[in-house]
Amino acid sequence: MTNSTTYTTMAGLQAITAQMDATAANLANLQTPGYAAVQAATEAAPYIGQNAPAGADAVVGTPGPNVSQGTPTLTGNPLNVALAGDAWLTVQTSSGTSITRNGTLQITSAGILADSSGHPILGLTGQPISLPALAKLEIGSDGTVSGVPSAQPGALAQSYGQINLVATPQGQLTSQGGSLFAPPRDATLQTSPDGSLHQGYLNSSNVDPTQAMMELIAGSRSYQLQTELLKAQSSGGQQLNTLLAQG
Repeated sequence: MTNSTTYTTMAGLQAITAQMDATAANLANLQTPGYAAVQAATEAAPYIGQNAPAGADAVVGTPGPNVSQGTPTLTGNPLNVALAGDAWLTVQTSSGTSITRNGTLQITSAGILADSSGHPILGLTGQPISLPALAKLEIGSDGTVSGVPSAQPGALAQSYGQINLVATPQGQLTSQGGSLFAPPRDATLQTSPDGSLHQGYLNSSNVDPTQAMMELIAGSRSYQLQTELLKAQSSGGQQLNTLLAQG
């Protein structure tokens, strides 16, 4: 067997492994609110150089997410919001501004509206939204955050800011784990033209569990076949070398 045949088989194993890893990540996040299913990105890279074998390697790129919205699910929790339309929440992380569709919110001990990991939710001004102790919290469909202060239970609701909803940026989103993504480095986040929020709901993961299980089974079978082929190629190569040595 030629080296090029073996290299091609190994490249196939790389591509299958990358796809299986992506599928496994999708299944692991089946219950993660706002999770965007990922697919492995592989492309053929021909071998180059004077002594390079024929064929190509499989180059595994950054998995790209499926940016479709997950189904809104009723929770009844006022600190839960589901997104509709082409919309993402913006959050402040240690590496800059990130985007997410996980509407599981919290109010930190410092009175900052944050995501489930404690990252501040950014308002239209690009700054975190600060809240006093509230007897009641309301989040409007346009992202307006209002409430009745605990110290004034009979007072009218006051507005404390508006959650910034942005459209899906052009270019490759980089997963930062779970439902969090970093936009492309040179991207400018634009206000969503049709985004809205629904308080008391959460977007489910957009992973199709049936499809993901089928992909995992198919990938496992393909991996086994490629492994057996690689063993056969190796055995055939050894037999050929033995015959050549005897000749």
